[in-house]
Amino acid sequence: MDKEPLGLLGEVRRTLAMLKRRGACRLVLGLRDIMDEPWLLAQEWKRKGVMPALEELYDEIWVYGLRQLYDPITAYGFSPTVAAKTSFMGYLHREPRRDLPAPELGTGLGRTRPFVLVTVGGGGDGAEVVDAVLAAYERYDERLPWPALVVYGPFMPPRQREAFERRAARLPRITTLTFSEHLEHLMADAVGVVALGGYNTFCEILSLNKRSIIVPRVTPRTEQLLRAETARRLGLATVIPPDALTPERLTEALVHLPEQPLPASRRIPGLLDGLRKINAAVARQLAGRAPKRLAPWLASGRDGAAAGRGSKERVC
Repeated sequence: MDKEPLGLLGEVRRTLAMLKRRGACRLVLGLRDIMDEPWLLAQEWKRKGVMPALEELYDEIWVYGLRQLYDPITAYGFSPTVAAKTSFMGYLHREPRRDLPAPELGTGLGRTRPFVLVTVGGGGDGAEVVDAVLAAYERYDERLPWPALVVYGPFMPPRQREAFERRAARLPRITTLTFSEHLEHLMADAVGVVALGGYNTFCEILSLNKRSIIVPRVTPRTEQLLRAETARRLGLATVIPPDALTPERLTEALVHLPEQPLPASRRIPGLLDGLRKINAAVARQLAGRAPKRLAPWLASGRDGAAAGRGSKERVC
C-alpha cells in the first residue's frame, strides 16, 4: 500500500483483513518521509482508525526517507510494535532518461547556455512563485546571474497562464513551457532550481545534485514546509517561506544561489539509497516464497538489487 494505510476512504480495510487472515502475502505500507504536521495527522489517523491497522494488519512499514532528516516514529507516536516493523529506506533516486528526446526550448534558451529552472509541479497552486519570478526579472534583471526557464505545469488555470505569458514575452531572459513530460531532462541541464517542496521534486533535486530555492506550499498540508525546513537545516537547499516570498527576497536568493553548496557535498550516508534498499527487500521477500526454480535468480541480485542497479521500473 502507498501512503493511505486503509485507502483514501477506508475502502481496502476488509481486503487487508482478509489477506492477513489467509496469510497469503506480506502486507507492506510505504510512507513518504513526512505526511503532515504531527497533531493534524494524529487527528486524521484517529478518525480513520489507522493506528490499529498499523498494529494488526501490516507486516512492515517502509519510510522513503531517512530518520536523521525526519523521524515519523517519534513525530507520529508509533507504538513499540509499529516502530519495530518500520524501516527507513532513504529517498528515491531519479535519473533522466537520456534515450528519450529532450524537450524543445525554443530559440531564447539553448542547452549550452546556463539557466535556472522554475517548476511548480502540476501548477494548480504555483502562481505565487511564477509571479515572484517574473517580477524579479522585470525589476532586477541586470542583477540575476542566469536566464530562467519557467514550466507552468498542466493544471495552471489558462487565464493565469495567459497573463504570465504576456509578461514573459516582454522579458528576453525568460523562456516558458506549459508542460514537460520528462522534467528531469530540464533539471539535469539547469544550474539551479526554484521549486515548491513536494517529495518528487525534492528527490530530483537531490539525485541530480542541484542548488535550489524551495518555496514550500503550506496548504492543505504542511508536509512541504516541514521537509523544506529540514533541507534548510542540513544545508541542502535555500528556503523562502511562502509568507515571505517577494521579488526582492527571491532576487537576493538567486544572486547568492551560485554560493550554495551542492547537496552531494553534505555527504549524508544512505540519503538516496531508497530504490536499492526497496529492491533488496522485495528480493528477500520473493526469494523466501518463490518456486525453487526462481529463488536462485532472485537471490543472485539479477533483479538489480544486489548490484545496486535499482530503477523505478523494477520497483513498480
